[in-house]
Amino acid sequence: MLRSRIESIGVSLPRNGPWKPGSLAHATKAGSQCLGSSCYLPIDVEVLINAGVHRDRHYAEPAFASYIQKKLAINVEFQRRQTASFDLQNGGCGMLNALHVLTTMMQSGAIRTGMAIASEVNTDRTPDPDSSIIASGAAIMLDISPSSDRGFGTFVFRTYDEHIDLSRSMVDLSVEKGHLLIHRDKDLDQTCLSLLPEVWEELLDSEQVKREEIDLLIPSQISARFLAGLPDALGLPPEKIVDVFQQYGDTLTTSPVLALHHAQRQGRVEPGTRIAFLAVGSGITFGAAIYDF
Repeated sequence: MLRSRIESIGVSLPRNGPWKPGSLAHATKAGSQCLGSSCYLPIDVEVLINAGVHRDRHYAEPAFASYIQKKLAINVEFQRRQTASFDLQNGGCGMLNALHVLTTMMQSGAIRTGMAIASEVNTDRTPDPDSSIIASGAAIMLDISPSSDRGFGTFVFRTYDEHIDLSRSMVDLSVEKGHLLIHRDKDLDQTCLSLLPEVWEELLDSEQVKREEIDLLIPSQISARFLAGLPDALGLPPEKIVDVFQQYGDTLTTSPVLALHHAQRQGRVEPGTRIAFLAVGSGITFGAAIYDF
């Protein structure tokens, strides 16, 4: 089976200080870094998918991917190659959804390269007390893997919509420039942990992989409590779980990429390393995939 490869990644890490970048600035920095460490040029990006949810001034339309494409100067002239850019939103699972779409397009022969990008920011002067979103950006360049045993394998997605009200957000437009309202139920973490084993087993079965063959787990960093409960829920030793919650907090769509970047900087990812991505989104939706380096 044809596999897609993570050719390069870029991140725009959370930052403190008087000047805090917006979602477009975070996305542009992450995308520029991704292109800077890639063997590809901007002209080579055939599809650009933006998976970010929370944006500057709560913009909804036009597609935020078009703003990012212009900032990165990816085929913005009619005389050059064309790039399809669009938004794909599925909460914390959005980045994994984008990678799945790009992989499927490669398997169909439609494209050879693509970029998934995301950024999050809450620009409200007085954020909702339940808002835990930390501003950041992340980007991944995918291409066709040169090896049939390296890259992404099966993607698994499952939604438990009976728990849809445990996590939700909306923009209150009665407030000037809008105000982001977020609700997280106190039982959200424990409910996610109780549902995860079914998704985890489905992923392992689909790839015919044993849990002890997973070297690292890259999960969504939704809370310290959730991360602490993963070893028991999935039957993995704590040292195999990449936990960057203390460093970055909950960055939603960008958190799996930031966690992967952190693991790479620590020297925990090398050729032959097998990792599992595990994303959590509202719905409640889970996304999972195994990647062989």
